[in-house]
Amino acid sequence: MRIPSKDILGRRQTVNRGITDDEKVWHFRSAWNVAALNCTSARHQPVLDAYSAYIKDHARDLKRVNDRIDRKYRNEMGARRAGIIEREGKMTSVYNFFALPPARSDFCAAALDISNRALAAPPTDGVAFAMQNFTLLQQPFLTFFDEYDQYRRESARWDAKYGATYGASQPGWVAVQDAKARGVVIPTVGENPAATTTASTQTAGTVVDETTGAEVPVVPVQDGFISQPVVEPIPTEGEETPAPAPRGLR
Repeated sequence: MRIPSKDILGRRQTVNRGITDDEKVWHFRSAWNVAALNCTSARHQPVLDAYSAYIKDHARDLKRVNDRIDRKYRNEMGARRAGIIEREGKMTSVYNFFALPPARSDFCAAALDISNRALAAPPTDGVAFAMQNFTLLQQPFLTFFDEYDQYRRESARWDAKYGATYGASQPGWVAVQDAKARGVVIPTVGENPAATTTASTQTAGTVVDETTGAEVPVVPVQDGFISQPVVEPIPTEGEETPAPAPRGLR
């Protein structure tokens, strides 16, 4: 899995970077939609309830936002059909970003918090509510990327120091680097979410967004599931140990 890089200011270059306010509102709606479809345990029922109420209560405002985005794409692409195709591709990346399995637990927790607040005090301004809460739905993924980067750095340091004696700390990482050297395309976050996790997953299906035509992935991830750890030699006392794997990959 290729993690989105950072710019010189330390900001992740994800599908949510450099977008307009209208697109932030729509990406928030899309993220909440992903949560409603994928956060399916009993305690997450408020996510579906709140999302359903939100898109119903603020349908008019959301339509205006959507129409402005459609015009933007049409103007940029020079034709209505080309604009639709371009936007469908962008929205597919957005949906896949928010369906990334390793960040699922924290993402569902964030969506549940937003949903409980929306049910307790229904927002009167749907656009303002989206702008205020969009960052909260992004944060679980940004946190995972940071943890994963740190994990790779510390694993690389461990390998440089002890790899010749004990072998690579992460055989899977070594295999990925070998594959890249042979020209194999490595999945990037925002592509197929079932291909960007170390755990074996299957996409249960997709639900088509009636407004944009993009397919919303539904990826089953067992809540609280802990995958088998990679066992590696433990250095003697006083020696450096590698960082634990990010929570979504344990």
